[in-house]
Amino acid sequence: MSDTLVQITDHIWIFPRDEDSSRMQPNVGIIVTPNHTVLVDGGNSPRHARRIMVALDDIQAPAVSYVIYTHSHWDHVFGSMVFGASAVGHELCHKTLYEMAARTWNTSYVLDEIQRNPARESGLRAMMKAMEDWRNFRIVQPELVFAHLMTLHVDDVRIDLEHVGGQHSPDSIVVRLPEAGVLFTGDCFHLPPLHMGKPDDTLDYAMMRSLMSTEYDHYIDGHSEPLTRKAFSKLAKG
Repeated sequence: MSDTLVQITDHIWIFPRDEDSSRMQPNVGIIVTPNHTVLVDGGNSPRHARRIMVALDDIQAPAVSYVIYTHSHWDHVFGSMVFGASAVGHELCHKTLYEMAARTWNTSYVLDEIQRNPARESGLRAMMKAMEDWRNFRIVQPELVFAHLMTLHVDDVRIDLEHVGGQHSPDSIVVRLPEAGVLFTGDCFHLPPLHMGKPDDTLDYAMMRSLMSTEYDHYIDGHSEPLTRKAFSKLAKG
């Protein structure tokens, strides 16, 4: 488990995923402008987010102004409360997180959820492991909400957000930085969540092919190593 940032371009990094997939710690994108830092996803817990904050201090990044949610799954949003920033997400993400925020999150609640839906046990136990302390926990809901497309202009950086949906989560978006040649795909082409999947599920290769573009040299998803355009194109062939 490394806390060393991986630099993608001059002003874009990732706080890398944990290679132990059972920990469900995804890549978190870091976009640094002269006066702001924008995160792509907020981490899987406040503990994860605090580690990200230390890494941001190491590169003397400005304060975090926005956290863009690629989708509403807990491992991408539960750390956001640490940053004190505005969250950005699709309208379906907003709806889901609004409903999630109304629940009483603690160990007893999660254990009850395992009893109600045993198929979710591995993911929920990963959640409990990530969340060392539920006290004062809150889910940060998106303040900036969009239906299909949104463009953020942060200092001199253009960030394009597009809703793509998909089998992993219907609220999935991609985050495009065309001037930097970077595309954050979140989990949009990944398998459905384990408790919803079928034995013959595959990556959504059609989704991957739809994301191919000569504009992008770097493709970054939620749980894998960053890929070059060539490597992503090869993977998309199935």
